[in-house]
Amino acid sequence: MKTKFLAAALLVSVLFVCSCTKEVGQDVMGSYSYKTSGTVTLMASQLIGLDEATLTAYRAMGVNVDPVVVGLYPEQGQMHVIDTEDGQVTVTFNDLMGNADVATGTVQGTTLRLNADQHKSAQLTDGKEKIGAGIVAFTGQGTKYDDMLVLNLQYQGQFTVNNVPMTVVASDVHCVAQKND
Repeated sequence: MKTKFLAAALLVSVLFVCSCTKEVGQDVMGSYSYKTSGTVTLMASQLIGLDEATLTAYRAMGVNVDPVVVGLYPEQGQMHVIDTEDGQVTVTFNDLMGNADVATGTVQGTTLRLNADQHKSAQLTDGKEKIGAGIVAFTGQGTKYDDMLVLNLQYQGQFTVNNVPMTVVASDVHCVAQKND
């Protein structure tokens, strides 16, 4: 009798544990409040691809050929990670003061990877005012920790600053998203 009772208790425990497990990736799905900010390193587009000797000659003439780090104007709003049931997810970014952007990606466990070559508009700031804007391609990946999703993004593309076309040569962009209950 004791053995049957123990076996039944063990079976109930196994069923309880199995019913509580989440499907892989479901922990990342949902609605978030997000904020994106960071910097891009820019170089005048007409200087991209010039050899070092040419850049040195321009420097000697007093032309500034060095890259410059510029802040991104912060974005904030609502983000949704939605399972599209084809092995992909759709990620929507609804910026309260700007655009609605849509990206695709994949989820594996607690990691979200955004597919490459997706586009969005972005703005630059000097810390006080908007000083430029452009269209960038972006990709990235992040990890969910408890109720926080932290994404590291990479931007590529061009901005216009004071009517000067500038090309992104590096970026340091982060999106921090708090899961909505």
